[in-house]
Amino acid sequence: MNLLKSLLILIALSCIPNFCVSQPKEPSSRKQRINQLVENDSIIEATSLLHADISRFKANNQPLSLAYTYQTLGSVFSHIESYNTASNYYVEAYHLFDSLNKPKEVDNILTQLSRNYVDGKDYSKFDSIIPIAIQHSTKLGSINVFYSLESKIRKNYFIRDYARTLEEADKALKYLEDFEFSSENKIEKVRLDASYKYYRGVALVNLKQFREGYQVLFKIDPNNFRTYGKENVFPLSQVSTLNYYKFRYFNERTKHLDSANTYLLIADSLKYLAIQDFQHRISKNGDLIYKIITTEKQLQLTNTKRRQQKVLSNAFLLSTIILSLLLTGLIIFFYYFYTNRKRINIINLKLKESNKKLKIIDKERLEFFSILSHELRTPIYGIGGLATLIKQEQSPEKRRSYLNALISSSNYISVLIDNVLQISKVKFENKQLHSKPTNVLQLVKRISSSLKVSANQKGLELYTNVEKTKWDELLLIDGVVLSQILINLSYNAIRYTSKGFVSINLTEQRRTNTHVNILFEIKDSGIGIQSKHRDIIFNAFENKTFLEKNSTGSGLGLYIVKTLLKSYNSEINFVSKPNEGSTFYFDIDFEIAQVASKTNQSSIIQLQSIPTKILVVDDNSINLMVTQKNVEKISGFGSDTASNGREAICLVKEKDYDLVLMDINMPDMDGYEATKHIRLFNPNIPILALTALNSAEIHTKALACGMNHVITKPYDFEEFKSILLSYSHVYQD
Repeated sequence: MNLLKSLLILIALSCIPNFCVSQPKEPSSRKQRINQLVENDSIIEATSLLHADISRFKANNQPLSLAYTYQTLGSVFSHIESYNTASNYYVEAYHLFDSLNKPKEVDNILTQLSRNYVDGKDYSKFDSIIPIAIQHSTKLGSINVFYSLESKIRKNYFIRDYARTLEEADKALKYLEDFEFSSENKIEKVRLDASYKYYRGVALVNLKQFREGYQVLFKIDPNNFRTYGKENVFPLSQVSTLNYYKFRYFNERTKHLDSANTYLLIADSLKYLAIQDFQHRISKNGDLIYKIITTEKQLQLTNTKRRQQKVLSNAFLLSTIILSLLLTGLIIFFYYFYTNRKRINIINLKLKESNKKLKIIDKERLEFFSILSHELRTPIYGIGGLATLIKQEQSPEKRRSYLNALISSSNYISVLIDNVLQISKVKFENKQLHSKPTNVLQLVKRISSSLKVSANQKGLELYTNVEKTKWDELLLIDGVVLSQILINLSYNAIRYTSKGFVSINLTEQRRTNTHVNILFEIKDSGIGIQSKHRDIIFNAFENKTFLEKNSTGSGLGLYIVKTLLKSYNSEINFVSKPNEGSTFYFDIDFEIAQVASKTNQSSIIQLQSIPTKILVVDDNSINLMVTQKNVEKISGFGSDTASNGREAICLVKEKDYDLVLMDINMPDMDGYEATKHIRLFNPNIPILALTALNSAEIHTKALACGMNHVITKPYDFEEFKSILLSYSHVYQD
């Protein structure tokens, strides 16, 4: 019995000092002062200082210091076992650290909060936060991961889920074995190892795996629990429980009653000490919590009074500012009232001037549309009359003459409509060129032949002069743009020349390996232009004023020429003498096209002998007839027709066509949709859009839906033929 008493005294003396608070030290800072107050159980003083710090940090906008203060308050309330209050402060600290991007501090808070939830038996909140805490610590490689794992093991132990306790303890021990601890944390590794093995042994015994469980428990050195000595009576409980299981081992397994009684006595004695300490802390903590709550209420009342005083002070300051602003506003108002009256008078004068200009512009536009109406009606009337005369006339020569006149009127209407459409485009000056290999001599010949009828009708000589070193050379040219430039300039020359000549001259100025520069000149012996009108000659709507009674055109041709030449980075200029004539000239750098090899040329010649079958799709019967006839003019070409997109799809499926000419605007199913359907089952057949629409948007949309090329109506037959031959060759080859 004396031996037993001595043993108990030794245990108490060896364990209890490690569970008590440390001796007070001389503080070196406010933080050390607060820590010392907590260790000495001066909780009220510590919380008062911390609440004062909170007020100061909030007022000075110091979120980091405020977060540390919340964390300290959480630790204080956890120390006195007020777990709900501690959790609230931990959560506040967590939000601040997270917003300030402080990962290490967030890691510490999550670990403390997890342990606090376990100690407070708030297991639902613990289950929600513990995966986040473990993940965060693992990512940082922090030792806190082992404290979170220990909290997880304790939670399962407290709810008597011994299977999960065993599973988590095994995982923790494996992770602990692989983790590299720093030298200062080696002692903590020993404590964690003892703690994990303790819970593992207890779990094994309760799962009736007695042999392995008791082996684990008997290997644990109780002294390894001491390094954790600031967890109140918890280590006492561990040592007491450890001795209880040793009692069970000797009592139930080996039937060694003396040893069993010895361990039972030790366990009961330590349990008694733990209960005494727990009851003492409960009594003391209750008083502390009451006093802290009272102190907090006093602080809240003081802060409320301060806020009220601050609100009153701010209200007075705000009213003073408002009165000052009102006074300043009145002064500014009267100042601007007088100054704005002067400005309004000036603006009114400018508006009157602008109104006058707008009226002039409106008058000019009305005049333009009046002229345009006349310009359209005249050739339309002529076309109708000439068609009737051709039908009635029996003489072949007269019918040929009427037919030439009809072609001239048709060409004039086409140019006029093109000009009006071009001038109406908002993005006209950003026109993109669509260049392709072209023989410039052939292009000029086609333009000259279309102009010859108009020139002959006025009794004028039309000359075409081309001075070039390589006649058969192909240049990269946008034929539509260049044709429109030359046709506009030539029609102007014909229109304002009553006798004499009009000539189109091309001169090669310089040449490199890749480019050739050509000078274009359109000369006439017409009415000429006075020097005072040079500034307005290229302006839309204004350029007709200098012509006075000689004007019969729309006034758009030269403006369109100037704008189109910007696409070629070129400028138009002219020389002129009144009543003697004018010369308009410009030069363009053309890129020389790569010439196909003789082998390829010979294969193309051979392919021309292969019959080519084309499907023409158009909802307009006249256009359908004209296109079909033009196709059949080409040697070796035959055609079928379809009047809508659905019919075209069926025919392409049924027959083997070499090429499709597809109108875009059709009812029921337009050309875009028809092309998309055809591409689903025939991705290779060339599909060429044949449309009266001419814009970059149409070209882009056509290529996007699967079309290969866009031919704009009306078109030149030779160019039309060239395009069809090129695509039929590509497909057949």
